[in-house]
Amino acid sequence: MVIDDDAWVGDPIAVPVVEHRRLGPPEWLAGHPSPFATDHDDALLLVTTNRGFSDCGTSEDFTDRALFDHVPMGYTSLGIVEKRAVVAAGEVVRLWPGRKTTEYGVTTVDADGTPLSAGRTTLLWHALQLAVRWSALLGDRPLLVTTTVETRAWH
Repeated sequence: MVIDDDAWVGDPIAVPVVEHRRLGPPEWLAGHPSPFATDHDDALLLVTTNRGFSDCGTSEDFTDRALFDHVPMGYTSLGIVEKRAVVAAGEVVRLWPGRKTTEYGVTTVDADGTPLSAGRTTLLWHALQLAVRWSALLGDRPLLVTTTVETRAWH
């Protein structure tokens, strides 16, 4: 069984490079890992809306001031999520330990780089299973397993 404290790095798998619609100006979070990067040791956060993802960062990168300055408002919800796993080619590439939660999301991007939900569940192992199944079907798209830290209306 997989629990929230677990961490895991598998055999090196080439995670397909996919472009995602970035939130905010290019200089915001420049040099930070992309949402699908696996070469960092700490569990990181990112911001999601229905229009795109930010690159990854820490809570200091996503203060209210930073969000208001960099993420365009519109008719959407803004989520700050913790990246828990990256899955590609039907395998878990990396799993980071993280906060205990009651909901896990599975997300990828469509051909245009727009976020595309692949499901939500209450169990980490089930979210990983969903991501593995979807990534085996999609082949060319990695998937993220995330936990929600905060959600707010972003109008």
